[in-house]
Amino acid sequence: MRNNQDRLGPAAAAAQPAPSNLNFVVPTEFVELPSRGRFYPKEHPLHNQETVEIKFMTAKEEDILASVTLIKKGLVIDRLLENILVCDSDPTTLLVGDRSALMVAARISSYSSVYKAHVVCNECTKEQDYNFDLRKTNLQQKCFDKTFLSENKISFNNEKSVFEISLPKSKVVLGIKLLTGQDEKDPTDSDDKKIVTSLLSKFAFSVNGDEDTLLVSQFVDNMLAADSRYLRAILGDITPSIDLKQEFVCKHCGNSEDKEVPLTAEFFWPE
Repeated sequence: MRNNQDRLGPAAAAAQPAPSNLNFVVPTEFVELPSRGRFYPKEHPLHNQETVEIKFMTAKEEDILASVTLIKKGLVIDRLLENILVCDSDPTTLLVGDRSALMVAARISSYSSVYKAHVVCNECTKEQDYNFDLRKTNLQQKCFDKTFLSENKISFNNEKSVFEISLPKSKVVLGIKLLTGQDEKDPTDSDDKKIVTSLLSKFAFSVNGDEDTLLVSQFVDNMLAADSRYLRAILGDITPSIDLKQEFVCKHCGNSEDKEVPLTAEFFWPE
């Protein structure tokens, strides 16, 4: 290249590339966090942040979604969020509900709010395509309802970042942590006889203030059935998240029911 410039002379060597009017700055948007940033530790970038800025998806993010290697390793969503988050934050440390809100926002800005999915009517059992409107989703934030928390004897320990729930039967105060992306990826007991205890073990943090992991595990295994049922029923209420339930009307029988928006492969790869 250097020799070619010498042969072409000073004029050629001084030539500059033609100016371009293209602007490759990727647009961004602010997404409301279901958690309002209240349940992150002080050192976390999203601590007390009610919104977070994300970039619109580009062809580069579509490469991530199409990566067979990332899919096999279960890293697709983590890499996607890592790419679109403007702030420097490890996506695995984000609360599950906040991660879902970011994915829905990214999907809307990239492919519109219309999401066609296959659903089955519970009344006539016929399968059909149904268009869900992702903009109709609401935030589940009972965790901020003081009346709800008081009636259910739930308090929040700011120092530990856990909810403390007085179980109705045993009267034990159980510390409950909100799950992050990493917690979701942590392996669970594959024994189908431990479905309930495996779930509760992910949430359980302390027993009457004692955080000893062995003690907590033993308590979960021996939790009274009445307390277990109560706890499982209330976990969804205290978890800030995005409510993906929408009204579905069957085109065959006219049955109307609430359906959870199915997050299938078509969510990020619409037809």
